[in-house]
Amino acid sequence: MHNLWLNSKGSLRLALFFLRRDWLYSLAWLTGLLIFATAVPMAIHSIYGADSQTLQAMVPMLQNPAMIALVGPVFDPHNYTVGSLIAGEMLLFAILAVAFMNIMFVVRYTRADEEAERVELIRSLPVGRLSTLNAALISAFVINILVVAITWAGLVIINIPTVTVTGSFLYAAACGVVGMVFAGIAAVCAQLASTSRSALAYSGGILGLLYLLRAAGDLLMAQGDSWAKVLSYVSPLGLVLRVEAYVSNQFWPLPYLLAQVVVLVGIAYFLNSRRDLGAGLIPAKPGPAHAGLMLTSNLGLALRLLRNTLIAWIYMAIVLGASYGSIMNYIADFIKTNPFFQAALQTAQGYSTTEAFASLIMVVLAAITAAGPIMTVLKTWREEEAGRTELVLATSVARRSYLAAYGIIAFVLATILPLLAATGLWGASALVMSDPISAGFFFKSMAVYLPAIWLFVGAALLLVAVYPRVASGTIWGYFAFSFFMGYFGELFPKIPHWIPKLSPFGLVPNITKDAIHWPTLAIMTGIAFGMMVAALVLYCERDLSS
Repeated sequence: MHNLWLNSKGSLRLALFFLRRDWLYSLAWLTGLLIFATAVPMAIHSIYGADSQTLQAMVPMLQNPAMIALVGPVFDPHNYTVGSLIAGEMLLFAILAVAFMNIMFVVRYTRADEEAERVELIRSLPVGRLSTLNAALISAFVINILVVAITWAGLVIINIPTVTVTGSFLYAAACGVVGMVFAGIAAVCAQLASTSRSALAYSGGILGLLYLLRAAGDLLMAQGDSWAKVLSYVSPLGLVLRVEAYVSNQFWPLPYLLAQVVVLVGIAYFLNSRRDLGAGLIPAKPGPAHAGLMLTSNLGLALRLLRNTLIAWIYMAIVLGASYGSIMNYIADFIKTNPFFQAALQTAQGYSTTEAFASLIMVVLAAITAAGPIMTVLKTWREEEAGRTELVLATSVARRSYLAAYGIIAFVLATILPLLAATGLWGASALVMSDPISAGFFFKSMAVYLPAIWLFVGAALLLVAVYPRVASGTIWGYFAFSFFMGYFGELFPKIPHWIPKLSPFGLVPNITKDAIHWPTLAIMTGIAFGMMVAALVLYCERDLSS
């Protein structure tokens, strides 16, 4: 016990330092989660209200295998309420966001700090061996408590019928507890991996695997295989859905999840005692003795660094489009029961309501796929911040060509990802619809959004070239605003009409309602390319980060 006390010395002070160091980063996450926890339920309530007929019409669509795999099973389908819809549509996505936040935080405070040799400096002070790991977990615990508090308070304050206080607590607690589970998973991966990149990859891979395990279990249970609940319950993402928030309000999954937290934290402490500072229990693989042909060019190096990210985004775009496409055969019947959608999906002559809905989905797919090119551009700043850009530019590589390589990849990605999402949407809808919509309609509907996505690429490049330290926060903040306006703007009629126009997506026409205004799209494209060119020029004018 005495040794444990000595090894933990300074943990609380270090945890306070971590929280103070990244208070803005934490605030951004908490603000985003609060907006998601309140704005989306208000939007859902404004659409469906207490219309039981419309809510019941949603059930067959949500019991579609693709939707079960995406968001989980429908609990009590015979008494479907607004609360049931909010939990069914939002809870799993909120949990995934909180899980990702915890992974980012814990890896940042442990393996990333070791990699940057900050832990070595901290160890030179009178602190214990376990102080860094303790502080990282204490910080994660505090942040998750805040997630629970603000989510619960937000859901209670908006005061929506059937969104009860007990159900709201379970909804919020589910997010916080699963967040702690993934904080424990990230702590374990930080002991195994030799680099922060590997720790993030291991943690993200486990998150993806557990999501697939939950999807498989829920799908098999929906088909009547009772044994398949083992698959869902083994995954924290499947077990936590059994709280059945706003339905039967079950508390029993939470103690099991807390037990998982204790076990994972214990494993992390054990592994930490078995390794040296700066080393991982799984050593990094030695690279090849000689560089391949791809690494002989600047563009090839960028592609190699971004390879896994590009593959993941391509896969996600296709799957996301297919997920939406799999419910297209239910849309026409559903719209007939909902006056809001009947009004919102008014079309020009020659277009059906199903085509109008598909066109509405395009802004969602376009906004989500825009995140991939933004991440690609911001990779240049992460490389510069880590000191690796300086090593590349110390060779014969010119600054302009270095930034241009990432810009080219981002531009190509910004072009193909939306079209791949449209392909997935068309392919899945063609399989389930008796009278499929033509592929040309999907590609035309998505193509008009390409200039808006290129604007994000140009803005990100320009920020990296001129003000790199604020580039990430600025571009992601603007992206979040644009995504919210594109997704929910029409659901809040009291918002002044000019505010959605501040987003590039607000300037793009819905082809089922409006004529395509080619000059607007041409100006957006010109501004995007102008910012890209300006970025290449201005990048050569500033000093590198040191």
